[in-house]
Amino acid sequence: MAVLLVLSMLALIVIMERLLFFGKNMKSSDAKLQKLATLISSGKSAEAQDLCASEKNSWGRVFTYAAMGDSSNPAEIDKLMEDAANIEVGRLEKGLTYLSMIAGLAPLLGFIGTIIGVINIFFSISVSKDISIGVISEGLYQKMVSSAAGLVVGIIAFSAYHLLQNSIDGYVGKLQEQALALRMALTKKK
Repeated sequence: MAVLLVLSMLALIVIMERLLFFGKNMKSSDAKLQKLATLISSGKSAEAQDLCASEKNSWGRVFTYAAMGDSSNPAEIDKLMEDAANIEVGRLEKGLTYLSMIAGLAPLLGFIGTIIGVINIFFSISVSKDISIGVISEGLYQKMVSSAAGLVVGIIAFSAYHLLQNSIDGYVGKLQEQALALRMALTKKK
């Protein structure tokens, strides 16, 4: 049970940290994207980089590379932004593997508690030579509590992992959409 308590605390810490990180970093602005496209197509690379640097989030870090690239070569800009986006996805997914591991381990640890409870039942019966409900109930209690705790911790970690991963996927989709809009805007300006 102590291990399950530690795992539940670790899961809550990861969940809270990721939610705070996402709140700060998973922002995007269509208005800033339009301004960025205008600056890049006007050859104002330094101003475009400053605009992106003013955004202290994933959007700013990804689109900084668009501002640094050669506006006459959209393929170069695409490659730079793709590489930057891959780095950002890694930042966003940091810690999610712990949730995945907790989701798998917690029910197994609960099952181990179940086995220990059954062992205690049979040990108590063998020592006391008594098959009364009092002897059996203590082991059953331990068995049921450990199973339930393992499942609850596992369900919370599993759900949080998938909800957070879904948020990342949605944000990455938004970044891809904006990258496409930037490429289209730069192509039209030529």
